[in-house]
Amino acid sequence: MKKIIITFVALILFTIFAVTQISTPQTILYFLNWGEYIDKDLVKSFEEEYNCQVIEEDVTSSEAMYQKIKAGTTSYDVAIPGDYTVRQLYSENLLREIDVKNSKYNNLENYKTMFTDDLQKLIDNNFVTDNNEVYDSYFMPYFWGAYSIIYSTKKSDVESVVENNGFKSLYDRSLYKEDVKIGMYSTARWTVASYLMSEGLNPNITSLNGKDDASDMDKDLQDKLVNGIKNAKFDEWGDDQLKRDVANGTLDMCFTQLGDFFDALYFTYDSGKTEIDMNVSIPNFTSAFFDSMVIPTTCQNYDLANAFINFMMDSDNAYQNAQSIGYCPTLKGVVDAYIADAEDESNYYFEDVLTLKDFLNKYPMYLNPLYGKTDEELEHIQLFNPKSQNYLTTCETIINKAKN
Repeated sequence: MKKIIITFVALILFTIFAVTQISTPQTILYFLNWGEYIDKDLVKSFEEEYNCQVIEEDVTSSEAMYQKIKAGTTSYDVAIPGDYTVRQLYSENLLREIDVKNSKYNNLENYKTMFTDDLQKLIDNNFVTDNNEVYDSYFMPYFWGAYSIIYSTKKSDVESVVENNGFKSLYDRSLYKEDVKIGMYSTARWTVASYLMSEGLNPNITSLNGKDDASDMDKDLQDKLVNGIKNAKFDEWGDDQLKRDVANGTLDMCFTQLGDFFDALYFTYDSGKTEIDMNVSIPNFTSAFFDSMVIPTTCQNYDLANAFINFMMDSDNAYQNAQSIGYCPTLKGVVDAYIADAEDESNYYFEDVLTLKDFLNKYPMYLNPLYGKTDEELEHIQLFNPKSQNYLTTCETIINKAKN
């Protein structure tokens, strides 16, 4: 009897071991991301296809992403930093080159021609080595957009003021006939950039006298920023809640990234509303941005990291991801898919509320955040490009002073 029990127990243990071996992924991909910034169904599909597990860790800023990668305490295989962080990581040799030559990563082979034209121009103009070579094989643009203003259309003159004054409408309350409530992101670099652009200044300057070769801001510029931001007397400092507060009428406007407006549309329609009383404005003088998939030097599963990026750069997968997340697509193939699907009147962006065709006609900037910009205006489009980590620290100091 004892022997039978021992044999039975051994059989159970063997079965548990066997099932565990079968169900346990062979490989783990450590993925550093932003919150709600990827279609979870796509992640599941990748895990099933490659018999692996994706462990995702989320951050709230590119600065936090940079610090985590630089610290090297976690072996991140793939990350999605903002464009200026890509430059910083590359300059500090913290990125591995993506395998764009191996035929099994077929979605990466045409990386020099597969992104939308205006985005490609930004890449070619901003990611250049000292030898004037574009290091674009170190990142794959994921979503992109432009800095914008989400505003409520409930008050009579808000729309005209915002459309006619750009970012100045966030800082000059005398432009309005009635009281307005204005929100600003607590992300320091965004606030600094928004104020400089409201003054018609390059968002990357380090001095008011035209000398911009320093690694940090001079005192005169810092004082101007502190006073200008303090005098704005923002009604709300926040993060992603700002766009929802404009959507629900708590705020009249806020500074944001373009993709946040489309996310707010999702939020509004999903809440059951069919009347949209908000809009978005992309000032003529603005700054663009894009986030990219990269492989940090902490990577322990290089082949799997390349496979993951290749999987997400597949046009069908990228289309599904864009539909889920709502940010502006980077791939020409995805743009073409949206345009083709819009021809079918039965395709809705929001079911029974807004057709895809009407959505794209109403918001053409979704497929190109720089839509409608003249050649002269396009020449002035900047990417945020802090000169050093000191510059970013100074931005934080400025905002802390302005809030007090």
